[in-house]
Amino acid sequence: MISKKEISLTLYNPKISVQYELPSEQLEFSGMPQDIIDRDKGNPLKHFVIIHAGREVAGFLELDESDDRKKYSNNPNALLLRGFSVNPKYQGRGIATGSIYALPQFMQKNFPGFDEVVLGVNARNKAAKRIFEKAGFEDTGRRYMRTNGEQIVMCMRIEEQLED
Repeated sequence: MISKKEISLTLYNPKISVQYELPSEQLEFSGMPQDIIDRDKGNPLKHFVIIHAGREVAGFLELDESDDRKKYSNNPNALLLRGFSVNPKYQGRGIATGSIYALPQFMQKNFPGFDEVVLGVNARNKAAKRIFEKAGFEDTGRRYMRTNGEQIVMCMRIEEQLED
């Protein structure tokens, strides 16, 4: 396991490679990081985030402030988390949970006007739902149908963190 202290989030820098292949069973629920970057790089409302384990690139996610988030929340200060993945060579080592634990502090530093993160997790993706719950997301009771199935809408409030 990698300790939570070793996991950090940074805004995407094109000089850093986020190249890794996801297994087909995971591609059903998330896209390849580079494909997401290529698709959304011209959109100022899409923000790419790199997950680091120490100095290594261990994963990726996108924070979306486009109107898509309105399908998941009525909160105008919510960001939609999408495209979340962990490099397969780091899976099973606490990276996913640790990155979600790092999210509130990252949000306060980089997106101070936003106080909630929302996401849709496929109802069949029970492992991801457990990770999100463990790290502080709550099931809102909302459901949203997408082409790949029912999405369970989850949210996490971002509140001021007291310094240790």
